[in-house]
Amino acid sequence: MRRQLLVVVLVVAIAILWRPFLRPVGAGAILVADIYSSALWDRNLAQYITPLPVVIGTRESFGGVEMRVTWWRPGWGDRHPGLMVVNGATALGNDDPETTRLAEALARAGYLVMLPEFPFIREGTLEPRAAAIIDAAFARLLSHPDSRGMPVGAFGFSVGGGMLLAAAGRYEALARAAYVGALGAYYDIDTYLASVVTRTQVRAGASAAWDPDPRARQRLPLAAAAVISDPRDRALLEEELRAHDGRTETDPPNEIGTEAGSLWRALGATDYDVALARLRGLPPTMRTVFDDLSPRANWADIRAPVFWLHDEGDRFEPLSEAETAAAKPHAGPTRFQRTALLSHAAAMATGSKEKGLDFWATELTGLLLFAAAALGAGG
Repeated sequence: MRRQLLVVVLVVAIAILWRPFLRPVGAGAILVADIYSSALWDRNLAQYITPLPVVIGTRESFGGVEMRVTWWRPGWGDRHPGLMVVNGATALGNDDPETTRLAEALARAGYLVMLPEFPFIREGTLEPRAAAIIDAAFARLLSHPDSRGMPVGAFGFSVGGGMLLAAAGRYEALARAAYVGALGAYYDIDTYLASVVTRTQVRAGASAAWDPDPRARQRLPLAAAAVISDPRDRALLEEELRAHDGRTETDPPNEIGTEAGSLWRALGATDYDVALARLRGLPPTMRTVFDDLSPRANWADIRAPVFWLHDEGDRFEPLSEAETAAAKPHAGPTRFQRTALLSHAAAMATGSKEKGLDFWATELTGLLLFAAAALGAGG
C-alpha cells in the first residue's frame, strides 16, 4: 500500500511539475545537447532521441517588404509553442550555419521556429521602419495555425536582437509575446556607436578599453552614415570612414550639410563622453531614426519577460550594452546571463575546447538554466 501511494504521489508530482519545470528543463537539455554535441563532434546526440524537424521555405511580405522565411516544424504533434528568430547582420542570412543549427535544435525541443530574412539586417542598414516590420512578422507567427493559442516568443541575435527589443517596447504584436530574448544585442545605438568609434565601453561608471571586431568598426559607422539624406554628403562621409577604419580623421568639408557635418564630428571623437554628447546632439531627422531603433527609448514599456545572454568578450556589441539594459527596470522581469563559452553568436569562443571540466560544467549549467527559464516562459 505504501509503495502504491508513493507511485501515485510521484505521478501527481510529475504532472504538476511537468509544464512549469520538467518540460522546460527537458527542452533546454535537448537544445544545449543538440548545439554542443554537433559543435564539438561530428554527431548530434539529440537526433537519437528526437525526430527530424520538417523544414519549409516560403516568400512572405511584412510591412510591405517581401522576404524569404524559413520554418522549422517539430517532427511530432500538431500544435506547438512558437518562436521567431531574428538573425544578425550575417551575409549568409537564413543559411548561416549557427542560426540553422539553433533553429533545428529548437524544433527538436518542440517549438515551431520562424526565421524571416529581414533584408535590412542582412545588409547591415539602419532601416527606419525596421521595428514595425519585425512586429508585422511576429504577428504572422501569432496567427499561424500550428501555434495559434499557444505561447509565442521571439529571440534576436546581435543587431537583430537590438531591433527586436526596440520593437517590443513600441508595437502591438510583440506586446503579446510570451517573452523576448537577445544574444549579444545593443541597448542604445548612441552608446553602441560611441563605443565602436572610441574603442571604449563604460562599465559600472568607469571607462574600459574595448577592441571591436574590424567588421563592427566599419559596418556600424557606415550604417549611421547611410541615414544622411543628401547623397553627395553621404558619399563624402562614407569615403572618409572607409579610409580611416570607421572613423573620421579630418574636419568636415566647408560645403557639407548640417546632418553630415554633425555626424562627421561625432565619428571623429576619440573620447567616449564627447562622442556620446555629439551623437545625442544630432539633427532631429537623424535622432528620430536612432531613437526608434534603440531599445532604450521604450525599454520601460516592454511588458514581456526579457532574457538577455551576452558573451563576456563580445567584440561586436560591448558587454556594457547588456549590463546597462539589465540595470534598467521595465514593465516585465529581466534575466541577464553572462557567458564565456559563446563567441558573440557562435556556439564556442576560441580555446573553449581546451578548457577544463570546471569551465564546461559551469558554463553549460548556466546555459541550461537560462534556456530552461526562457523556454518555460515560452510554453
